[in-house]
Amino acid sequence: MSQHSGFWFGSDVEILFSGWPLGHGYFHFFLALLLVFIISVVAQMCAMTPMTSPKMAAKSLIPHAALHGFRTLIAYLVLLCVITFNAGVIIMVLFGHVAGYIGHTLYLKYHFPAPVAISPAVDAKA
Repeated sequence: MSQHSGFWFGSDVEILFSGWPLGHGYFHFFLALLLVFIISVVAQMCAMTPMTSPKMAAKSLIPHAALHGFRTLIAYLVLLCVITFNAGVIIMVLFGHVAGYIGHTLYLKYHFPAPVAISPAVDAKA
């Protein structure tokens, strides 16, 4: 595999692991693109999730630190995918972020709808 100096298309790329999917055929390349898509969706959903609250208890510090470490790991995995400079991989990262944003937004709107303001009753006697 040669080092590319700019964006390029092709299936001869190493993504995340040395030697994979390079030389294993198109099935492994598309499987790697699916993995990149899923990692990007998870990264976007984690980025949109609030980490702390104003009244966070001290006993919840360890789980929040573990969640922060997971978010950082996922962000670095996406970064490693992007620095291959393969246009197909970068397109899948963008699609993954868009799908993660849409999925997280729809989840919040469905499970936590905004409260509806009730207008004061109109006096019928007036």
